[in-house]
Amino acid sequence: PVGDAFRTRCRKFPSLINCCTIDWFTSWPREALLSVSRQFLKDVVLPSDELRESLSQMCVEIHTSLEAACDRFFAQLRRRVYTTPKSYLDMINLYTDMLEKKRAELTRNYQRLSTGLTKLAET
Repeated sequence: PVGDAFRTRCRKFPSLINCCTIDWFTSWPREALLSVSRQFLKDVVLPSDELRESLSQMCVEIHTSLEAACDRFFAQLRRRVYTTPKSYLDMINLYTDMLEKKRAELTRNYQRLSTGLTKLAET
């Protein structure tokens, strides 16, 4: 924020400037992103380690393509959108949560179908 209103507020409330902390984040290297995704996905039950590795690579690609999209967004509209390490971790956690929910839903649907087929076979 710039302008007279901001300048006036800063004079009235100096703690706005004195008590501020600025966090600067630089983008993680691909190796670090890959290492983090491998670590977070190591306990997820998957059919093969090859799939786990592909999933880790996909997480890296999604995050790096998002950073590129943020740069394009800034170039076109002059508005910043930030991606942080926390957003990367949130994306991985969102995937694992959605995977658990979908597995539970599939199991529930399988049980319903199995029960229905059993009832049909009995009649």
